[in-house]
Amino acid sequence: MIFLTGGTGLLGNCVVRELCKREMPVRVLCRKGTSQEAFEGLPVEIILGDLADKQTIHRAVEGCSAVVHSAAYIHIGWQNLEKSRQVNVQGTETIIQACLANSAKMVHISTVDTLPAANNIENLIDESGQGGVAKTPCSYVVSKSEAEAAVRKAFAEKDLQGHILHPGFMLAPYDWKPSSGRMMLEVNKSPIVAAPPGGCSFCDARDVASAIVNSISMARQSQNYILAGDNLTYQELWRAMLRATGRKKRVSEMGSAVRFFGNLIDAAIKVLPIREGDVNGAAIAMGSLKHFYTSQLAEAELNYMRRPVDETLADAWKWLEARF
Repeated sequence: MIFLTGGTGLLGNCVVRELCKREMPVRVLCRKGTSQEAFEGLPVEIILGDLADKQTIHRAVEGCSAVVHSAAYIHIGWQNLEKSRQVNVQGTETIIQACLANSAKMVHISTVDTLPAANNIENLIDESGQGGVAKTPCSYVVSKSEAEAAVRKAFAEKDLQGHILHPGFMLAPYDWKPSSGRMMLEVNKSPIVAAPPGGCSFCDARDVASAIVNSISMARQSQNYILAGDNLTYQELWRAMLRATGRKKRVSEMGSAVRFFGNLIDAAIKVLPIREGDVNGAAIAMGSLKHFYTSQLAEAELNYMRRPVDETLADAWKWLEARF
């Protein structure tokens, strides 16, 4: 039996489907009041509760050989740090304790955002995290880094069994909320498309999910693996998105001065009674970085294989267009 958190999210739901495809018994965590539509037609055992409910988590891990911890709170901004820590750090610590108590392997789904950004396309970042540029210390980066540190400490000091995985920027069908699919929806409907000056390592959540399931039996103890993909500027990615949606629009690229605009937004949030939204100084700073990585280790050890970018975008858009 495999226990999975974050099963209603894009990656988590793809992992659930991959486990079901391989006829591996799976138990999923679902918060009370959350739609269970993402699990319809799937042979899964649903546990109602959340990461703050330690007793529920411990009971859910009983009898499981491994836990895939995919749940996370994502806010790319300066605010909501305590909420981010509550879910990303405290929730991870609860999973660690449940795994230790039940002798279950922990597959911790981290992010490439705990690793540096690259200086350029010629010098990709690998699992060592050497070189590059430090990520913007927004709530997501800080909390996910602290969560990962807790897992590493448990590996070293408590003999926790497991490993860490770092997905890149993902799209695919089954983005129920949507999460990263919002980018594709916004790019498609925007009358003027201007991409930030950075870039990302783009991959298909279904391919990442396959490697995650492989890792349960194939990964080395306490090793971390990058599950990223094609390293594209946002301008290149957004052009590819528009090809997939059939829209013919020019995609320009914002210059480095966009960070000044981000500073103005941050200043306005500090003095005006407005909530920090998705567009803020931290998000703009992150969008200006080159999130470029190599997945060679995962390709060699986890049989990580990736489909073409255009195929992923076409499939993702077909699903998003039908749902949203």
